[in-house]
Amino acid sequence: MSSRRLVSILWIAPLFTACWAAAPALAQESVPKPDPEEAAPWDGATDVSLPPFLQDTGKRIVDQRPAPTAQQLEALRQLEEEVERFGQTGETFRSTVTSLVRREYLQQRRERDRWYGEQLEAEEREFSEARESSIRVFEEFLRRYPSHPKYSPDAMFRLGELYFERSAVEFQDLYDEAQAAREAGDLSAEDQLPSSPDFTPTVLLYKELARRFPDYERSDGVYYLIGYTLNEMGRPEEALAAWLALVCANNYDYDPDWRPPTADASLAAQARYPALTLDGRPLGATVRGVFVNAYAGCKPISEQARFVSETWFRIGEYHFDDFGGDRALDLSIAAYGRILENSEDRNYNLALYKVAWAYYRASRYPEAIQNFGKLVQWSDDTRKETGKAGSELRPEAIEYLGIAFAYDDWNENQIADPVEGRPTGLKRIQDASLLPQERAWTPEVYFQLGQVYFDEAKYPEAIAAWRLAISKWPNHHRTPEILNQVANAHQMHNEFENAIVARSELTQYVQGSPWWNANMDRPSEQRAAEQLAENALIVTAIHHHQAAQRLRQRCVQERNVKLCSDSQTEYGLAANAYRSYLERYPNNPQGYELHYNLADALYWSKSYEQAATEYAEVRDSNVDDSYLAESARRVVESLKRIADRDVEEGRLVVRSEAPPTSGDPPAVQPTAMPETVQRLARAREIYLTRVSPERDTEGVRTAYDYNNALLLYWYGYWPQAESRFARIYEERCSGPEADATGQIAWENLRAMAMATEDSDEIRRLATDIQERGCTFTAGATSIDCSKPANRDKPICRAGADLNALVYQDALDVYKRAGQTTGSESVLLYEQSATMLLAAVNSNPNDKQAPLALEYAALALEATNRFDSAAQLYQRIIDDVGPREAADAEEQQSLDAILANAHFKLAYTASRNFDFDRAVDNYRVLADSQRFAKSSDPGVQSKRADGLVNSAILLERLQRYPDATQYYRRAYNTVDDPSTKRNALYRIAEMAYRQRRYPQAINGMREFIRAYSKDGEAGDLLVQAYWRIAQSWKARGRMGDYRAALQDVTTGFQRTGQPAGSIAAGYGAEARFILVDGKLAS
Repeated sequence: MSSRRLVSILWIAPLFTACWAAAPALAQESVPKPDPEEAAPWDGATDVSLPPFLQDTGKRIVDQRPAPTAQQLEALRQLEEEVERFGQTGETFRSTVTSLVRREYLQQRRERDRWYGEQLEAEEREFSEARESSIRVFEEFLRRYPSHPKYSPDAMFRLGELYFERSAVEFQDLYDEAQAAREAGDLSAEDQLPSSPDFTPTVLLYKELARRFPDYERSDGVYYLIGYTLNEMGRPEEALAAWLALVCANNYDYDPDWRPPTADASLAAQARYPALTLDGRPLGATVRGVFVNAYAGCKPISEQARFVSETWFRIGEYHFDDFGGDRALDLSIAAYGRILENSEDRNYNLALYKVAWAYYRASRYPEAIQNFGKLVQWSDDTRKETGKAGSELRPEAIEYLGIAFAYDDWNENQIADPVEGRPTGLKRIQDASLLPQERAWTPEVYFQLGQVYFDEAKYPEAIAAWRLAISKWPNHHRTPEILNQVANAHQMHNEFENAIVARSELTQYVQGSPWWNANMDRPSEQRAAEQLAENALIVTAIHHHQAAQRLRQRCVQERNVKLCSDSQTEYGLAANAYRSYLERYPNNPQGYELHYNLADALYWSKSYEQAATEYAEVRDSNVDDSYLAESARRVVESLKRIADRDVEEGRLVVRSEAPPTSGDPPAVQPTAMPETVQRLARAREIYLTRVSPERDTEGVRTAYDYNNALLLYWYGYWPQAESRFARIYEERCSGPEADATGQIAWENLRAMAMATEDSDEIRRLATDIQERGCTFTAGATSIDCSKPANRDKPICRAGADLNALVYQDALDVYKRAGQTTGSESVLLYEQSATMLLAAVNSNPNDKQAPLALEYAALALEATNRFDSAAQLYQRIIDDVGPREAADAEEQQSLDAILANAHFKLAYTASRNFDFDRAVDNYRVLADSQRFAKSSDPGVQSKRADGLVNSAILLERLQRYPDATQYYRRAYNTVDDPSTKRNALYRIAEMAYRQRRYPQAINGMREFIRAYSKDGEAGDLLVQAYWRIAQSWKARGRMGDYRAALQDVTTGFQRTGQPAGSIAAGYGAEARFILVDGKLAS
């Protein structure tokens, strides 16, 4: 046999195809659109030059620096030890200094805390003793001089202040003690604490002072403090009486003995407020339904009275908090209004705010808006005059202006105003009678209205308010910020495209724009606007990028082509936004990453040529190399996509096989490689050159190296391809450098040998890998090829190759036997059988073993040694039956061999009248799920034959129930019409033979229904009618018997069976019986 003969039995062709298919799976690849006019660099010449991309070959990442000397290594070690020692010393020193400083700090702090604590405690003790001494002195003075017109009231006033101070201190002491007790574990220590200090001594003393000395010059302080202490003690009505005596002395007389009625007093008693009446009417009472301002003409106790403003504010707070009081909010407005009479009053802004808030609570929104506006204006005027903030409440006033306009039920009838045809908030805010339209702060109210709508998730209304404000004040310093909020509102409302449009408008506010020039005195707002514009471009790009990614993911999941098209559009928009940003901000620190995003968007928008260019710029950038590996890989994939598209559209043809061999020995001649393919190959070479194995996170180096080698193979540059594969194989067979790339190299060398029909090279490669014990895994032990799990290992496959060569020798003998005759043929068949059995016995687990056994059995059959062949078929059943295939293809082959063995064994047994053995094997074919699942037509054919033959043999063996079951399965599953027809008939016929006449009648009728119109079933149809008649006769049902005989004759006539046929005999006999019966009657 020629040493360069193709070893056909080796499963090399599938392997070669698998090797090529597997490599691109490691990293998908793609290629730029070639110039339609490009000329092929080598027009099929036999002496073409090497492809230019090989100029990048061999420039692997290799450290060219010389190895360090022993002296350099020792110096480095000493330096590292010194650095480590210095670091440890510095850390120890730092820790020591920190510990010393902290200890000194804590010590000094404790000493100072102790000193200050002792000083404070001493001073508080001395102060408390002085206070108690003063109290005793004043009390003694009042006992001696209780009614002195000048000094007694002063003494009472001073004593009341001391009582007030003592009560406050006592309350604080109680609180401190309770806190200490709680911290000590008594969780109920604070439960019994009073809610406020007990100012009763002060209250009683000042009431006595007011009663006995009504004209005391400091009565303003007396009334104010009486009201303050009573209010603190939770007695606001009594406090109000004292306060009114201070600020409205002309209308209210203070009665120290007055008490508010109890809760269970009569209504008449509750209506009597002797100290809180005006012309006999309680506070808040109306005249004919109209509110009467009880405080309009109030005058204080004296012209020089102090605490008037504070007292009016406290009166206003009393009414403001009196949620159950009659016209309480009107009274609070009246009280606050007394403060507003003087714009210089220090409580003016607070009173304005409270008046506005009271109107708001009273649902009197126009008045509330007016007063909130007054507060804002007053605050701005004050700032302009003084340069200081006018009111800290200004932001809240703006906020409540927005809230008031946004509220949509001004008449409080639980129906939205727009539903009733009343104005919307957007209409009201434009009403100059409600809100001045030309004030500097007016835009803020518009902005706040939009913010309120936004916070309430009323995004369309928020957008409308903000858009209106922007149209009115396009150069306001907050316009860019508000426009950004418009975009946010669109986004929250899931109007993503509108959000992007809004953000794109932010570019109108950058340097040089009218807005920019109008806000030259606001650099911070300008910077913010510039940042918003910059961010808008980024956000726009990212939005489209993310939207594209989501659409692409859904496209893959839902297999929706439209989604893929939409994602491509979104990627295009993202690419445009990235490009605009990079053109406007080329020096941005994020430019490198955004450049990569631009390339990515171009790639997924299928702009592969541009993507390859941009990826190449990122790959070649000296700014950063974070995306070096990824961009280098994407260049390859972009170019691969271009190449694939050109192939699909017919502009490019990429070879998928080597050029045909010629000559002896066979060899290939290089052929022209298209420029597009070369660009792709060069991109791979650059990846291999610049991306180190450590950064090859996608693991594509092996694929690129392999695919370029394969290109060299396909275009006839076999020496270059072989050198690549040989290098990888030699380096990575075993040892610390061993890895899967060495295995791929060996497999491709093997594949090339097969392609050149070089059996010697196959033998050399197989022998070499076995001798070297290649594992292609670092640190791996030797491989046990007897284990089925290892049979696909290269070293085990090499053994299979050597065995396959032996099998090939045997098959060659088998083929020669088929080409000869006579005794020479017999000898050759016996020789091939012997060789095949020897190969199987030497390696029974080899892939070719089942096929070799089958050929050996066929060879023995050819020599009429059927018993020996049967033994081999039984061996196939015993060996192949439990064998597990490595893949679906091998499984199909094993199933076919096993099915044939069962069929042959059953056939031989049947020939030898061993029907039981024949049935057993036919039934395995018919019943085995293994064969049922096979997609091999040959296996299914043998399975159908086994089903039918099982039924026939079982019927012959008179195992009618089992035979019935198999006939029924044959009828239901077999495709052949004749087989189906006979199977259904045999079911009924067996019932008849067993004298189960009801079942026979039913079975025959089922057959007649199924085949009454089948021209091929004529004989069986007439016979079925005859069996029905005989069954009725056997059952003694003569009337049914005669009717059935009539069916026989009718059936014979209808089917048109010829004279002399079985059907004709049944028809004639039925007619004779019917006629004979009539004569007899």
